[in-house]
Amino acid sequence: MIHQIQIKYDALADRLLMQVRTRAGEVFAIWLTRRMVQRLLPPFLQIGTRLSLAKAHPDSVLLPEARAMLEDAVRSRPLPNADFTQHFSTDSTRQPMGPEPLLAAEVELQADAQRGLRMQVREAQGRHVTLQFNEELHAALSRLFEQALAAADWGLAPLATPTSSNSAAPPLLN
Repeated sequence: MIHQIQIKYDALADRLLMQVRTRAGEVFAIWLTRRMVQRLLPPFLQIGTRLSLAKAHPDSVLLPEARAMLEDAVRSRPLPNADFTQHFSTDSTRQPMGPEPLLAAEVELQADAQRGLRMQVREAQGRHVTLQFNEELHAALSRLFEQALAAADWGLAPLATPTSSNSAAPPLLN
């Protein structure tokens, strides 16, 4: 179970470092290049918003104007269990993948109406990690991406949910 998430920009590497700490004290670290972030964010945001809207309005067919308004509300809603002021803890951590962060070469996203968003990240050397984000963790991670991208100054478009598509196949990014 995820306890803390951090995304920070490393200027020397010109990459984002995403770190996830579990309640058991394990830390999983992932390097995300500009190219990977550029490919990852649109489907990541789209799936998260689609899951949130489906949960809030399961039987509704939304007009495009209403959808945009609801998507904005989903993105900016309060997150009562998220504390963005707490520093990421590195105390007595275990690193199951070793001390070197995984360099994301491929990311697979899958939506599950009950469990949320599943993200599997793989590197070229074979290491991989699977992370599960419920609705609130997804929203918190979206905000962390937004802050890290502002620090990176990569010139990527501001975070906004892309227009929805009805594609059933899970996005596989590389």
